[in-house]
Amino acid sequence: MNCLRCGRTLQERTARLPGEYAGEQLEITTRAMVCPSCGFTTLHASQIDEFRTKLADSYRQRRGLLTSNEIREIRTRLGMNQEEFAQYLSVGLASVKRWELGKPQDKSNDELIRIKCDLLRAEQNLAEVLMRQGGEPDAFSGMRSFSFSRLANCVLFFLARAAEEDCVLGPLHINKLCWYADAEHFRQHGVSITGSRYARLPWGPALVDYRLIFRELQGKGFIEARGVNRLVPLLEFNHTEFSAEELESLQRVWRRFRGRLKQIVSDSHEEKAWKETPHAELISFRLAR
Repeated sequence: MNCLRCGRTLQERTARLPGEYAGEQLEITTRAMVCPSCGFTTLHASQIDEFRTKLADSYRQRRGLLTSNEIREIRTRLGMNQEEFAQYLSVGLASVKRWELGKPQDKSNDELIRIKCDLLRAEQNLAEVLMRQGGEPDAFSGMRSFSFSRLANCVLFFLARAAEEDCVLGPLHINKLCWYADAEHFRQHGVSITGSRYARLPWGPALVDYRLIFRELQGKGFIEARGVNRLVPLLEFNHTEFSAEELESLQRVWRRFRGRLKQIVSDSHEEKAWKETPHAELISFRLAR
């Protein structure tokens, strides 16, 4: 890329450039193409998006709004992807994407992010996110209202059995084992055990909001993650949470998979409930029959 004034080859450097955003004149530091001879400065096509984002962020800073990087850092600190973050804030996914790409949020949304993403407030509100999947019992919850306590003890049951038999279970296994337990009990008795909802994902059925759920399980001291693929129980399994029939459903699922945990994903791909549900959609327990 050559200089339009003197013809010399432009070099990529950091430079101060003027710009306008929402009618305001601003000046920002950004990557640009600079002539080493006459000082002519311009932008390469690959630098324009960065320039626009920094311009919008400068506008945000003048008005005391969170910048795109600050919003992204808050979301990352909370361990959420964009979809989870949007759900947590009760805004559209498109809004979160726009904010992180550089389009400023209005003052009310800025206050919403600050209030709900304060660490203490986030801890208090996480349960709201988990319970949002509840509501009235229906075919997607196995005709039972969601119970975090029952789900936690379902997880503890499988982790306790695994510890007894020197098996290693990670989040992938737990997602599948909980699905099979709920589906098995629904098949036998017309109601699930935990009231959890599951989505059809590439690696099989998975708890809706499973990242939030596992973080909540750890935060409340039910389990501990040791590495990426190992969960260990920190509390005793409370069998009084379940009826005799529910305990038998849990036992049946463990007996089925105890020696073949490596096959649990491929097995779940053979289930009618997984095959007949579109990608990322909720799975109806009626398909488990």
